[in-house]
Amino acid sequence: MPVFHLHADHIAKGHGSAAALARYLHRDRREIGDQMRRYRDREPDGSGKDDLVAAGSGNLPAWAQESDASFWEAADVRERKNGDVARTYELLLPRELSAQGRQDLTADIREMLLGTQFAHTWAIHEPTARDGSGPMPHMHLMFSPRRQDDTQSRTQEVWFRQVNHGGVQPDASWKMRGRLHDVREMVALLTNATLSRGGLELAVDHRSLAMRGFSRAPARYAAGSGDAHTADQQRIEVYRQSLREAHVYGYEGAQAYAAWLVRAQDIPSLDRRHVLEYARDYLWRWDMSPGRQRERAMSLGRIRGGDEDLRTILMERDRDGVWTFQQSQAHARALRYALHLERLRLGPVEVRGRDQGRKRDDRSRGWEHPDLPMPRGTIEYGSGQVVRGRVFEEERQYGR
Repeated sequence: MPVFHLHADHIAKGHGSAAALARYLHRDRREIGDQMRRYRDREPDGSGKDDLVAAGSGNLPAWAQESDASFWEAADVRERKNGDVARTYELLLPRELSAQGRQDLTADIREMLLGTQFAHTWAIHEPTARDGSGPMPHMHLMFSPRRQDDTQSRTQEVWFRQVNHGGVQPDASWKMRGRLHDVREMVALLTNATLSRGGLELAVDHRSLAMRGFSRAPARYAAGSGDAHTADQQRIEVYRQSLREAHVYGYEGAQAYAAWLVRAQDIPSLDRRHVLEYARDYLWRWDMSPGRQRERAMSLGRIRGGDEDLRTILMERDRDGVWTFQQSQAHARALRYALHLERLRLGPVEVRGRDQGRKRDDRSRGWEHPDLPMPRGTIEYGSGQVVRGRVFEEERQYGR
């Protein structure tokens, strides 16, 4: 059963080294890498693991094209006081996927999160799980929170300055709790779509056990070292084995797969490009930066005729004008996706009644499209206000 794990962290100026972490990710220069020394020390014989599967970097500025090491060394030195030198994610990858499937999944996650705007370094490691159950593939992703979405050329010194002095502006949204929730949800979506394309009836669930309706305690042990840590680890391994023998993991896996089948109804196609754009547009739905505006325009271009497969789903009926159940479901999913993209494009809604004149931070609004049925109705919110917009009759018929 695949397991969902995503750990977020950051490296603040003066508290850790991004350059040392980059060496750890690449398994490079082990004799001087602090992270690598700690990793070796965990092994009984003191040796390091040669578990590097793939590694790389992207979106580096012109002055760091030779090596990502030069970028992270400069970030450690030049980043402003109390600023974030880097942010990091550690993501567990399903061992059930093929090696190529895992690499495709990590590439999609990087494109969804970082696009062409954030300098980053990544690596895929595949050590053996401590319980001996098999390989434990995972990806490390480290990126600068500074977002460069213009074509201005900057020197190393200028790049890390404050924005009012010509530097690249940090994206503050990475610090928000809501961003982490969205990242977890969309990583799970990309993972499940990749599993489905691989013909695997498996899924992960990013929600907590409590949110999924389970009351058992989490089977995880705290990081650390020493006798207390070893005892805690052994206790958790016994607990995990009891869960396997009681088929608890199997039941939770079946529940996760059932939840994914419901979630997949909102996606018109599990094609890799479709799912990636769907996840990216959702994750950055409130971002109005020039780079994100260009990405949304590309997604809308696919709806408006650039993608023949999706256009066929939107427009095709049989000769008698009667849809089968499968056709109606596919059409409803395609309409939801198209409406989702139009909401992103149109911006804040206008409301009438008691909330008239107020600006709602929402992208739910009617739309005009020359190739799709005329929408009817209004959008009603739980608090009673009505949006001056219209939604598709099919939206109400098949349920959002």
